[in-house]
Amino acid sequence: MAVLDENISVFHYFEQLTQIPHGSYNEKELANYLEAFAKAHHLDFKRDDMDNVVIYQKASVGYEEKEPIMLQAHMDMVCVKAPSSHHNFATDPLELHIENGWLYANHTTLGADDGMGVALMLALMDDENVKHPDLVCVFTVQEEAGLYGAAGIDPQWLKAHRMISLDGETFGETTISSCGGRDVIFTRTLKRIINHHDVYKITVKGLKGGHSGDAINQERANANVLIGRILQDLMAKGIKYHLVDIKGGEKPNAIPVYASCLIATDTDITDEVINFFTSIKEEYQFSDDAIVVEVEDTISDYAYSREDTWNIVNAIFLAPRSVQAYSPKIDHLPEYSLNLGVVYIENDEITLFWSLRGTLKSERDYMSNQLASLSALLEFEMTSGGEHEGWSYDPDSPLRDAFEKTFREMFDVDMREIATHGGLETGIFKGYDPTMDIVTFGATALDIHTENEHMNLSTLKDAYRFLAYFLGTL
Repeated sequence: MAVLDENISVFHYFEQLTQIPHGSYNEKELANYLEAFAKAHHLDFKRDDMDNVVIYQKASVGYEEKEPIMLQAHMDMVCVKAPSSHHNFATDPLELHIENGWLYANHTTLGADDGMGVALMLALMDDENVKHPDLVCVFTVQEEAGLYGAAGIDPQWLKAHRMISLDGETFGETTISSCGGRDVIFTRTLKRIINHHDVYKITVKGLKGGHSGDAINQERANANVLIGRILQDLMAKGIKYHLVDIKGGEKPNAIPVYASCLIATDTDITDEVINFFTSIKEEYQFSDDAIVVEVEDTISDYAYSREDTWNIVNAIFLAPRSVQAYSPKIDHLPEYSLNLGVVYIENDEITLFWSLRGTLKSERDYMSNQLASLSALLEFEMTSGGEHEGWSYDPDSPLRDAFEKTFREMFDVDMREIATHGGLETGIFKGYDPTMDIVTFGATALDIHTENEHMNLSTLKDAYRFLAYFLGTL
């Protein structure tokens, strides 16, 4: 039984999306759905080997001579769940419920980022009453993994010089610039030894988390960083131990809400860990006040060498973290930052995965070079990728001017222009066509990239109503 009102087209399509697993690199079934939609509606489409899909809808009668417009959203969602959840993002549909006009999933991300945009496009193409010029509807993959779909799509498919990006997350806001980004990964092969010591599991949980572009300036704790601080404090107190395992975070661009590690030692560390955490908890009393640290006994017949342990702990502890500088022009907007989003050991190899963001390439280079120096000192292999440029503010945008004017007329309020520290595919599309006139838009979703992600249903309806009207004014 549907949770949302199926008589409202944009709700119908959003709920359909939630029933199709579509995390990054797992978009094939959703691409199949989009292809089937295009065929059922007799629309031309293109699909590449990455599963990017572009659907073309011809202009309404009387709009044939109007300039085409491109609508764009990404298919993939960030897959984060509560530690207690047994949800399988590769196979399971999301479980939905509504609270006070907000749509939630059951202890998992909702995929409002960017299922809202995908649903809006499908509903617009499905509505014969919407008047519009030629539509170029672009559905990209792997945005959350590094904007790879947009970077890999054939620019010749983008047959428009005007674009509405539907990756906005606050109704009534339009983004006017975005940040560039890069991924940096440390790896190191570890040496196992036989363990004869007691083993303790340290867990950090209860953090708020959030998107590493949107929430990193809110001084929220990073579970991986906290684990590193705890482990370094034990070292500083002369407690000898061997690392057995460490795991934290699920996506490089999400601030980790949970991390744990296992260490082997002859010292009962319980009081030391709890007392240290109590001493630093005050740092987060206003930004992340529900953090919990637990210590429990466990067992393991192996551990990793002291050298491996030393290097891993110091890599986490010494790496720069969070916001490195703020914009001199825009209040509280990060200029460049980095987020240690994922840490794990698999097959006796440690992986540390950072998401770097910087308005300028020189800023991203600076952070990469800091990490490169650290990797050399601590004998890690370092690789980087996922490079994308930012999107600079365009003071002369006829599309944005018309968009804001129409919004004011419909809702009797001015749109708010914002700059974001997050990365947007707009920078890539602008790179393909420097003449591209771009505006961004979306409904309201909160706590994206967390298990508490939720979407405001009334703003999704209003977003559809506005777009349906605005396309007819072009």
